[in-house]
Amino acid sequence: MVSRKKSEADWAIEIMEEKKEPIFYKDLIKEIADKMGRKKDDYSLTSIYTRLNMDNRLDYQGDGYWFYDVNRVRTGV
Repeated sequence: MVSRKKSEADWAIEIMEEKKEPIFYKDLIKEIADKMGRKKDDYSLTSIYTRLNMDNRLDYQGDGYWFYDVNRVRTGV
């Protein structure tokens, strides 16, 4: 079986599962960039932010905070 590369959202979920609390979006996207080995320039950070917005597994809490709620994810439906 071929393993796929982790997406930005996959990294976000891993980070948020470790922290177990909402995380400010700028801190989150910078940490994702670090883990993915990407630059922290505006283009890269904007790209990561866009990918997070497109993933329905992540929950925007307001005031710039994101969270991952395992109870919202439906598996095996």
